[in-house]
Amino acid sequence: MKLNRLAGRLLLALAFVTTGYVTSSHAAEATADAAADDSLERLQAFTASIDTFTADFEQTLYDEDSTPLQVSKGTVKLKRPGRFIWNYTEPESQQIIADGEQIWLYDIGLEQVTVNAIDERLSGSPLVLLMGSAPLEEAFDILPLGESDSIDWLELTPQSTNSDFEKVFIGLTGTELAAMELRDNFGQATQIKFTNFKAGIEIEDAVFEFEPPEGVDVIGAAR
Repeated sequence: MKLNRLAGRLLLALAFVTTGYVTSSHAAEATADAAADDSLERLQAFTASIDTFTADFEQTLYDEDSTPLQVSKGTVKLKRPGRFIWNYTEPESQQIIADGEQIWLYDIGLEQVTVNAIDERLSGSPLVLLMGSAPLEEAFDILPLGESDSIDWLELTPQSTNSDFEKVFIGLTGTELAAMELRDNFGQATQIKFTNFKAGIEIEDAVFEFEPPEGVDVIGAAR
């Protein structure tokens, strides 16, 4: 499982499209504009004001025909800037740990660790959103899509031509992260739903320190 191959499709996109109805009401247009501004402000508030959070997640991988290929579950802990633990518990045990300088991928079953530096290659990826390493407006073109099932959705298009992602979709309930939908350039898709979201929890930096277990293979140069 590679970080830069996470991908996804906004499966609920059609729900946001109004078909067969056109209005010339200025009041309706003003309401829509206000709702779009509000969802954008809440996304900006999420990225700017939430320094830590924990959550459970369920991640579903889809093929180009939107057929589910795999469902994974686990937990996430995050502390900005640059620190998170993405812990897969089902169907296999894996951990992705960012310690502020490096990203570690620990495949427990394979007894293998891959380490990479956190650098400009993350620009235009969903990690920019999660890690708060740059203002979203500098990395993405942002389009509010509207509400579906009490979740407000926004479409993020990477400005970087080197991004592995065609689109990233963010779903918010209030200022809480409810879901992420990601789409790559090959049509594959990943949908990530978050539950038990808790923000503002005190998390020590030491939680994100990672020392490869004795006996595992380490690929890459650790600092």
